Amino acid sequence: MVSWVPTGPIGPNDPAPGQRYLLLQQFQCDALAQSVAGAADAAVWLAGAAVCRALQTGSQEDWQRATAAVAITPRIPQRQCLEFRVAATSASVVAQYRSNPGGIFKAEPSPGEACPRQLLGLTVVDGDLRPVTGSTRASGPRTGGTIVRLDGYYVRVGEVLFDGVPTAPDVVSGGGDYQALYLRMPPADGRDAIRISITDTADVAGTVTFFYDDSGNTPSPPDDAATPPDSKRPGEAPAVKGSNKSATD
Repeated sequence: MVSWVPTGPIGPNDPAPGQRYLLLQQFQCDALAQSVAGAADAAVWLAGAAVCRALQTGSQEDWQRATAAVAITPRIPQRQCLEFRVAATSASVVAQYRSNPGGIFKAEPSPGEACPRQLLGLTVVDGDLRPVTGSTRASGPRTGGTIVRLDGYYVRVGEVLFDGVPTAPDVVSGGGDYQALYLRMPPADGRDAIRISITDTADVAGTVTFFYDDSGNTPSPPDDAATPPDSKRPGEAPAVKGSNKSATD
């Protein structure tokens, strides 16, 4: 017995990662492989499709293909929650096969949800939305203006709450389905910190805190600042979003 991907997206109109996850969850192996032809992120889904097919056929040739596909899957950041789950499941199944290559495997869905919606962190970014470093916590001047990214796994932000009160935040970028949300923080107005939470189409656990700090310890850009930000699902655990409508993200 091997553990397959747990419950995930259930909406056929979900954006591509949600649709692909649903195909994999339902063991529509060939349809999944066809759906990612030419896609930039095809590797992780093709590995999932190959493992899916090997589980269905049990042939040594298919298991060899699955093993090879998993081996060339690039490292998936945890913030890409659906892809991360697919990569981890594929690698786990192949490892079980390699430990018992003559075995007959039956897959059962893992318990729980693929990516429960939750707010996990707050990242300060620069004007180009690139993460900056130099501080152990998300902070900025009392005059406001600091841009932050809401990290976690969420799909569609309904409301942003500051200290539990719904507000109309200054949205710099994002806000659509499966997009990380970037906010410009307001002036302190006498506060030392703001506790941020969000609502979604389903409950979102967790809060994050932005601190006002005029010490001048402004975070500096990282060495790889030329790398563009990941605008996929907030799903970032650093976040993001993915889609678990039963549960990016």
